[in-house]
Amino acid sequence: MTQLTEHFSVEELTASDTAVRLGIDNTPPPDIIPHLVINAHGLERIRNVTWQPLIVHSAYRCEALERVLTAKDFAAWCVRHAKEPEMAWPEYFARKSHPKGYSSDFICPAFGPPPEIVRVIRGSGIKFDQLIIEGVTAAGAGWVHASFDPQLRGEVLTATFTNGTPSYTAVA
Repeated sequence: MTQLTEHFSVEELTASDTAVRLGIDNTPPPDIIPHLVINAHGLERIRNVTWQPLIVHSAYRCEALERVLTAKDFAAWCVRHAKEPEMAWPEYFARKSHPKGYSSDFICPAFGPPPEIVRVIRGSGIKFDQLIIEGVTAAGAGWVHASFDPQLRGEVLTATFTNGTPSYTAVA
């Protein structure tokens, strides 16, 4: 195990069942490791305000994995921006924080549902680039996307999915 922080390792932040199933090597290049360290420190700060372990479902994604996982979103993005898919991938991909190693999708079931986790993070003073409440159902299932990209825009959004394609709404 290669520990990045007390509770988070490179292996945890690069694990992907989808990558294993599809035979995709999701090993980050050396220049991504410092970004994973920033991400892990952000996750530690979240862990400190929830007082509970976080379960990371997805963090770093190599380009091949990102292409698979965002296929529907990419297609919808191309339509919204009137872009030809064959030419638009580099522009779309450049916007993504998972391949840069700065973001993680996680749950914290011992603490509460994603909206409650986001509420506590917002009130904690933790600096972040994005918090997105994603995939929440009536039963409370879903996850939190947290990005610690150095832009630190402090964006808080809710993502709703229609046929696997997300749409985003700012949270006041």
